[in-house]
Amino acid sequence: MQARKLTFQQAWDSSTIFFVDEELESEIEEKVADLLRTAENPHIAATNVRTLEDVVAFLQEEPDGLEVILRDIGLSDEKFMRIISLLRKIGRIAGGFESEWSIDKIKRQLSDDAHLRVLIAELLLDGVHDAELITYIPRFYLDKLNYREIGAIPQAFRAIRYKESTIGTYGGRKGYKVEAAIQAQLDNVKANYGIGYEQGRSRFVNVDIDFAVPTLQDPWVIIMSSFQETTSSGQTAKARDMLAAYTQITTSNSRYGENRVFVNFVDGGGWLARKRDLERLVAQCHYFINLQNLDMLEAIVLAHVPRSYIVR
Repeated sequence: MQARKLTFQQAWDSSTIFFVDEELESEIEEKVADLLRTAENPHIAATNVRTLEDVVAFLQEEPDGLEVILRDIGLSDEKFMRIISLLRKIGRIAGGFESEWSIDKIKRQLSDDAHLRVLIAELLLDGVHDAELITYIPRFYLDKLNYREIGAIPQAFRAIRYKESTIGTYGGRKGYKVEAAIQAQLDNVKANYGIGYEQGRSRFVNVDIDFAVPTLQDPWVIIMSSFQETTSSGQTAKARDMLAAYTQITTSNSRYGENRVFVNFVDGGGWLARKRDLERLVAQCHYFINLQNLDMLEAIVLAHVPRSYIVR
């Protein structure tokens, strides 16, 4: 494929709204299936009202028990981590508070500390009625700490809720998958021509570079990527960094008479929803590519990287 600058209309027409990757989909399905199997534990699967003893036993028996309950009550891992930090800060959990525990750390503590299991089981069951916590926790989150009042949950409903709870992981993993597709193209270039690439911060630009070809110290092709299926506040910062990189490279080329280029990889429905921003991103780069035009990378690299870097 020939190296060329896509017009905005070409970029618009070739955009991908959703990135579909069967390996990732299977990974998420497997995680949800594991949680659903855990939820079949009789301590929480029974239709009768749950007891403190039920929940304590469940947290002790099931390594993923905490994840299941948090998803059943609709409380995110992050908000639960904040609540645990609060309990440590006000002395409900011994040891004081210096830094936040991750979910994995909380699960390890649950496994080792019987007293903590009881405390957290009480919190999950009846935290909604805790008079002291009303002072510290917004009602929006406190109302979710009511596991005792939640009866048997239909499997289909659980499956949907558990899948929704993976949205952060799902979105992050999609970003990695898209970046891996770019990397695969660069790996082919390296295998065929010996031209490598690096990632990090370069003397040419003051932002982190997703890919610098062939090196960070002497980048002739600088690639920054963003794939967004939904809109987010992070898009503004990413667009700003992309513009800064393009401006700095253009200034350097003008000063030294060089032909270094900035490549914008931008795709996903989240960017289509911000059409004006997408127009700017297409305009403010030397080359614009997306998933449908990844094959162009080889031609771009060969057109701009000095021949001294090529090893056949």
